[in-house]
Amino acid sequence: MMAPMRGCRAALVVVAVSGLVHGRAARACSGGQPPPATAIPRTGASGVSTATSIVVVLPREPFGVGVVANGQAVPVSGWRALGGGIDGGRGPTQFWQLNVGMLAAGAEYAVTLPSGGEDGGSTTLTTFSTAAGYDKTAGTPANLRGLHLWRVRYPVADIASGNCVFAEYHSFVTVDYDAATLPGTAPGSVIQVFQLAPETGGTTQAFVYTGEAPFAGLAPMGDYPIPLAPWQPELDPTRRYCLAISAIGNGDLANLGAGSNRLCADVVQLSAAGAPPPPVVGGIGGGAGTGGSGGSTGADAGAAAPDGGAPPPQRTSGGSGGGCSMSDGRAGWLGTALLVALALAAARRAGARRR
Repeated sequence: MMAPMRGCRAALVVVAVSGLVHGRAARACSGGQPPPATAIPRTGASGVSTATSIVVVLPREPFGVGVVANGQAVPVSGWRALGGGIDGGRGPTQFWQLNVGMLAAGAEYAVTLPSGGEDGGSTTLTTFSTAAGYDKTAGTPANLRGLHLWRVRYPVADIASGNCVFAEYHSFVTVDYDAATLPGTAPGSVIQVFQLAPETGGTTQAFVYTGEAPFAGLAPMGDYPIPLAPWQPELDPTRRYCLAISAIGNGDLANLGAGSNRLCADVVQLSAAGAPPPPVVGGIGGGAGTGGSGGSTGADAGAAAPDGGAPPPQRTSGGSGGGCSMSDGRAGWLGTALLVALALAAARRAGARRR
């Protein structure tokens, strides 16, 4: 009797954990809840250069935004969309750079948004104080060392079937770089704008990130990579793409040269388990399966010399090499993504055994 009881208890534990994990999976597939509205410079910042941008972090356009300096309203002539991304590892949001010009010296600032209540009140996004002026002390721009791009094909039957696949093709990106440093700006307050565009010209796709550690991205792992990455740009496998990173922070209006080097990469094509092979590009077919990470590392196809020289020969990896870089301090979404991926993979294996 004891063995069956232990089996029942184990089964109950598995069911309970499975329910918990699949609940998290449903939330993760939707991108999670957006973070609370905020603004940069962060609350409590002092000695802020008067040549600093104010950036509102909000999933929608900041209609009704107010800026006050020493109790006096500051005109806001509009805003510029920097792009979508993640702020401090939280859910997806948008970044809006306000058009307010130079900041007043030695002033106490507050940035507000209408609260939406019937009382006509407002919500304070940030409060900070400025320095007596600004200087042109340059920061250190980001240094790109590695870029890998993948486009993974999925079975059409799996689209919107509950495993986070919402199209026949999903993209994966990993980046290896030294983050920019700006004088007087904490690492988590540096606004990093990743700009990806075809090498021969075309539409630029932007992703905005703030965090204590550099953005790593997500590589396709296993025979059925779960597309949970926060940045999934549209990739054309017939084109080569180049990435650059700009930085916004304390004194950015006086130091416009905080742009990184430019790094280019080809798009590696893969197929998830059950999907047809990737389309043939230029007479050469893509990889038949993901084969682990399915990417390239170091001097493989994903990276090229930033001076525009010829790329190294393309090579797809067949094992776990070239996998996702997951050093400490990465964005909070990554742990959840891996948990969801393991749960969905287990569910797929269980379904296969039942069939």
